[in-house]
Amino acid sequence: MATAVTPEPKIKYGPQVSTNGVPNLFEPQTVTPFTPPPPGIDNLGITSVDTFKVPGVGEFTVEFSGYVRVVRSQPTTDDWASTEVYTNLIEMHMEGESPELGPIHVRLNHECLSTGLIRTPFDSEGEEQPEKACRMAVGATFELPRLGLELFNKEPVLLTIDNVRSIPPAGNPCKGQIYQMLPLYDIANPDAEPVAYLTSLSFRMGTYLPEQEGEPAAS
Repeated sequence: MATAVTPEPKIKYGPQVSTNGVPNLFEPQTVTPFTPPPPGIDNLGITSVDTFKVPGVGEFTVEFSGYVRVVRSQPTTDDWASTEVYTNLIEMHMEGESPELGPIHVRLNHECLSTGLIRTPFDSEGEEQPEKACRMAVGATFELPRLGLELFNKEPVLLTIDNVRSIPPAGNPCKGQIYQMLPLYDIANPDAEPVAYLTSLSFRMGTYLPEQEGEPAAS
């Protein structure tokens, strides 16, 4: 599967992980707990429940489903307790619909390099088989065709996963760390006031997808 060519990101939330020579991984895969895996591009299902606040209009909770593609770096060591793994979110396609807002298409904002890290929390260092923590800073776009809007976040959405016993951390309860409200701006008028706010986000990272489902949608 050819990887889509994307422009050089203007904003980088962390180190870039190379995709050169890194295999695309689809189901079936064997994921071994407490074992650092070799580099790979994980094609995973994802579901999410997001709440949006639109000033003067109301608050809306929307269920999304779709897939992500995440490239993982070479682990820094072969030891689970001490290893660190860097990640980049290289593709995201999610669909949701609200009776009030209509369909919403969520995509990765390729002007941002969305990056993450899987490592042992400081308070668990020294344990033989610690549970790791995963975090990823994400730039996204939210297309609302019914309203004629495409929104984006200037501050990263921080996706977090605790109690990680294997990589990738599929199936773990996950949370978006948002302090009260995350502004969303109109991509056509980025310097104006926010159009809406993302006020909460909870997601679940799914398992590996069959290859045909993990293919990026045609642009």
